[in-house]
Amino acid sequence: MSAWLDVDLDVFAANLARIRATVAPAAHMLVVKDDAYGHGLGPIVRRAAAEGVDWFGTFDVPTALAVREAGGVGCRILAWTVYDHSDIDRALDAHIDLGVGDVFVLDAVAVRARKRGQRARVHLKIDTGLHRNGIRPEDWTDALARVQAAAAHLELVGVWSHIAEASDDDDDAARTVFIAAADEAQAAIGSRPLRHLAASAASFARDTFRFDLVRIGAFAYGIRPEGGPSDAELGIRPVATLRASVTEARADGVVVDVGALDGLDSRLSGRLRVGTPAGERLLLSVAATTAIVDGWEGAQAGDDVALLGGEAPSTATDAAELLGTIGEQVVLRISPHVPRRYR
Repeated sequence: MSAWLDVDLDVFAANLARIRATVAPAAHMLVVKDDAYGHGLGPIVRRAAAEGVDWFGTFDVPTALAVREAGGVGCRILAWTVYDHSDIDRALDAHIDLGVGDVFVLDAVAVRARKRGQRARVHLKIDTGLHRNGIRPEDWTDALARVQAAAAHLELVGVWSHIAEASDDDDDAARTVFIAAADEAQAAIGSRPLRHLAASAASFARDTFRFDLVRIGAFAYGIRPEGGPSDAELGIRPVATLRASVTEARADGVVVDVGALDGLDSRLSGRLRVGTPAGERLLLSVAATTAIVDGWEGAQAGDDVALLGGEAPSTATDAAELLGTIGEQVVLRISPHVPRRYR
């Protein structure tokens, strides 16, 4: 395969700086789920740590353990899904914070910590109306009482939630629920827990949603929201470019060695503009393992074509808007078998 994902770590660092300047004084928790949005977990975590990122957010404990290995002992890591006792035990040993949105999980964490003579750091999740995991407001007081009863083995580090970002009114209502839950938690434990509610879009657009931490993934990788502000308005740039070499120049176009099985959506045929040595050309068709691009004079095997991303005419979100999806999904379609190259 002559296709590769070209990941520019300097652009990534610039995005991190832009995020830090925008959300201050809140801290940035870099979300690295799905292999750092397909960019490659290890290199991303190492560069982020070198740039001063202190917090990393992961979907599950195995990813959190990989972040610990790449980022070292100094970084703080939150895993917001726990599946079993093995997850809890490994998280305790690796000093990983656990996101807990269920009282049964909370009790299980307390039991495992007590049996092992350890103290778990937990972030309690309040359901602010999205119904995407989280403790219901009517059960919140009981959850806090359980934390207090197990205080020798549970440390309430944070209160957090997700919001729908569907409308300002819905988000404002969610914020009200969130603040009430955080205030009750503070009264219960006698100190203010870390509060984190916003992800990429809300953290940039609405300063009152930033609180102490913001969980930002997509913007760090330069993936803007569909139908929203431009990259220039946000001050971010796509970090990765999907590239492929020409394998054959034919009368009907040039063939590049990447196709639908590698993540280039066939529905982009006849719609996507790509970058070639002769300027922009149209992506004509996408087959299983190859694609055909409108040819140019002097095209030859080995020529570099920028298909998608930061150094191509179209970003992942541009493609997503053609497909009726989101930029993250376009990036995550790129096969892990496509090599990642870093600079």
